[in-house]
Amino acid sequence: MCLSLDSLDDDTLLGVFSALTVPDVLNLRQTCHRLLFFSSQQIVWQNIGSSQILQQGIPFSKKPLSSFSVRDLEERVRRAYHLGEAWKAPSITFRASSFAASRGGPIQDIHFIPGYDRRWLITVSQGIWSMITLWDRRNLTRVTSWSPEKAVFSNLAVNTSEDCEATLAVSLHRYDSVVVEILAITSAAPDSPPGFECVARLNTLRQPIAMVGSLVALADDEAETIIWNWKTQEYAVLQSPVEADLWRNKCTQIVFAYKTILVVRARSVHAFAEPKLASHPNTCVHYPYAQSTFGWVDGIFVSNPPFSPKDPTRMEGQPLSILVRTKNDDPWSSTFKIQLWTLSPMTSSYQTTVDGPYYNFPPSMTKEIVTPRRGALRCTDMVLGPYGTAVWVQPEDYSVAGLISSNVHLQNMPVPQSHETLVAAAFPGLLNTQGEPQVKSSWKNCGKNWTCLDYDEERGCVALGSAAGAVTILDI
Repeated sequence: MCLSLDSLDDDTLLGVFSALTVPDVLNLRQTCHRLLFFSSQQIVWQNIGSSQILQQGIPFSKKPLSSFSVRDLEERVRRAYHLGEAWKAPSITFRASSFAASRGGPIQDIHFIPGYDRRWLITVSQGIWSMITLWDRRNLTRVTSWSPEKAVFSNLAVNTSEDCEATLAVSLHRYDSVVVEILAITSAAPDSPPGFECVARLNTLRQPIAMVGSLVALADDEAETIIWNWKTQEYAVLQSPVEADLWRNKCTQIVFAYKTILVVRARSVHAFAEPKLASHPNTCVHYPYAQSTFGWVDGIFVSNPPFSPKDPTRMEGQPLSILVRTKNDDPWSSTFKIQLWTLSPMTSSYQTTVDGPYYNFPPSMTKEIVTPRRGALRCTDMVLGPYGTAVWVQPEDYSVAGLISSNVHLQNMPVPQSHETLVAAAFPGLLNTQGEPQVKSSWKNCGKNWTCLDYDEERGCVALGSAAGAVTILDI
């Protein structure tokens, strides 16, 4: 007796579908109406998402699989499967699209907005006054803009928590005041376009560096960091040691890790035990339990570990990854380095107090990529995702043309051209099992100079702003 899949009961059929790859399911659903209907069930895509995406270490949303509609879940699982296969391949190909985001002025900053179906992107530009513009990245159209009168932005932080009440923290400088405003993206009615609304305000000279939920991390250019809850108005003061030979130690990143707040500055990294916030006046000052330095570098980016279904906090007992772009003092050097460092968690037997330490300092270098030295580094942004994929800009090579003159009256030989490139790499992990970093793509920029970038690892998407006011979107 010969059995067909169509004759199996639902429980058995569910087990069959759970063992299939995403392409197999898509092919099988085309064979008959019953399999088409069955392959559109929520439980089918939850099982596939769990076994083939989450357990395989492929970038995916932190939200539970059951929180998505079946249509949204299928689209996300299919996209994640494609992304995983792309990163595991020898090379990846980007699909590029561009649009003009500013009228001639440079794009100063660019960010993907977490949540909101991951459809929104913001750019920061400046004419007479600064402006934030919200874009729909699905059709590359402008949604709304926000430009307070007579104000210039000094820094901006995007909320990394999805679908929170507040989305941005912006530092505004006016001739008579400096203030940090907390902005929400709201709509007056379900069918009306969204806009920016200020929901909280703080008078401070410190600039917003990071935002997680209702917490905003603000810092000065020397040694002080403030953790502020904009809802409760409670705060805590973190004080780093002041280096006597440094008049400026700009804060570039603040990371909320496991029971630790990591303050990354131009010349130092300090680890503070997670402080208890209190209302004003809060006279308690917190000092770091550990610190380290990478010397003079062109960039540092710290990444938390990836989401784990078994550990929704994502962080307990997991190491932090640190991407460092070195600065070479030798003007004749032909290379610079991209280094991956690991900050390992401290085992519980070595944690002497509730104030830490929670991580084992100093971090250790685990991998290194040596790349050709190029020209001026205009875009210093680089992003390392939780799953070990990273992007950065490699400048154009001024040495290509050498001393050849471009004056047609002096010589008639063609002058070689060089372009800055976007480098996409996968470091060893579930998406790269080779044991060594793998450069997957080098996408040439044939337009104007890039000024900023952001990377959405979950969607496999890179956004780059240029000096000419253009935005380029690269999708894997």
